[in-house]
Amino acid sequence: MSPAPEDPESLHDSLRLAARAEDRAKAAEALRPAFEERLRDLGYSPLSIAHAFSTLKGPGTVEEALAELRENARLERIVPTALDFEVVATDPELPAGHALTVTGVERGGRGIRVTYEIRPPLPSRRRLPSVEARDDCDNTYRGLGGSIGLAGSLQRTMTLGSFEVPVPPPDAALLRVRMSWSARARSLWDGPAYELRVTL
Repeated sequence: MSPAPEDPESLHDSLRLAARAEDRAKAAEALRPAFEERLRDLGYSPLSIAHAFSTLKGPGTVEEALAELRENARLERIVPTALDFEVVATDPELPAGHALTVTGVERGGRGIRVTYEIRPPLPSRRRLPSVEARDDCDNTYRGLGGSIGLAGSLQRTMTLGSFEVPVPPPDAALLRVRMSWSARARSLWDGPAYELRVTL
């Protein structure tokens, strides 16, 4: 559903109140429940709302927060496109007996999303992997974050994870992505890792 136009009487006024307050973060948090409800009614997603609040709690203006809402709504309407990829290295330094499989690489409005599964599942408190990417225009992408968790039935439980790489510049044709669970302090590009080569 496409978000409806903002209601200037309620949306703008609430945002202005938060933006003018001396303690912006505190004012924004106090307004957050009512504002979230209003934005949900207008059709905005939780992620779009979260981005708007991040803008308000910092130095951003009301107009910048509203622009952030509109841009996030636009990005969420972009249909993801599957990308071709090849696995060229297969040692993510997982515990013995665990296997990693990349289940998809898609280009969407927010970036290139990589999804994977691990069987058998990792311990529930297992940390996220280290992930870096490089394109063929010599750009490096670090601090990619991501999510990881358990899924499946009791008999077929697995660990599911994902992360996003920012969309490389238009001139880039190839993206190398490396991930590892190694605890050793070294570059991902110098030791064992699981590596994908993604055709852009």
